[in-house]
Amino acid sequence: MISSINEIIVPVLILCTIGVFAYKAKVVRGSGLWSGFLIGFTVWIFAGWRYFVISLTFFVLAGMATKYKYEQKKRRGVAEAKKGARGYGNVFGNGLVAMICAVLEGMYGGGYYLAGFLGAMASATSDTAGGEIGRLSRTPPVLITTFESVEPGTEGGITVLGEAAELGIAGIIGLLAWILGLKSGNFYGFKLFLGIAAAGFIGANVDSVLGATCETHLSWWGNNQTNFWASVSGCLSAVAIYNFLG
Repeated sequence: MISSINEIIVPVLILCTIGVFAYKAKVVRGSGLWSGFLIGFTVWIFAGWRYFVISLTFFVLAGMATKYKYEQKKRRGVAEAKKGARGYGNVFGNGLVAMICAVLEGMYGGGYYLAGFLGAMASATSDTAGGEIGRLSRTPPVLITTFESVEPGTEGGITVLGEAAELGIAGIIGLLAWILGLKSGNFYGFKLFLGIAAAGFIGANVDSVLGATCETHLSWWGNNQTNFWASVSGCLSAVAIYNFLG
């Protein structure tokens, strides 16, 4: 928590610098800029810079994956709208659960909130960045609920490339948490790496299931709701794994 004015000034300066570059690079729109600042600042103030680094990694990997071969994805009709610049709905859909966990970690401490934060972040990063890579697959996707072939860009469609990317990216979040020394009880090191990688991968696939069901068949359900509940599933999966391993 805050003990000096520098603990406010430093994150504000860093976030503003990142925000300027992100906005100019069209990674975020105006609404995505302020909502990302809110989440990043809250995470840093309540849980510390190491948690912020995890959040920043989501932002960087998601932005890079979205921009990667954007024109190719656009020609195939599977690119994000507005050149991939994210708005507040996407930012809150992916980051709200993790932010809440960070606040609870700062207020009460305990491994459940650490695990929940990492699981939510791993899920969001895995789904967003891994999904963007999966859109470049040369093989047609199959629907996660029936395994029938579907057109590229179909909600709930998965590919081997996309699944591999999601697992690898979830692993990156777990590895980074290990390197940063985040731990609680026996939940650290290799256990933490495996647990967070698994939770992130589960959350990313829950996102696909929700896309194939709720997002496809419910007119009021959109991608932001899918992202939110997928991050909830990643959070709860990590908490369950922590309860077993920690």
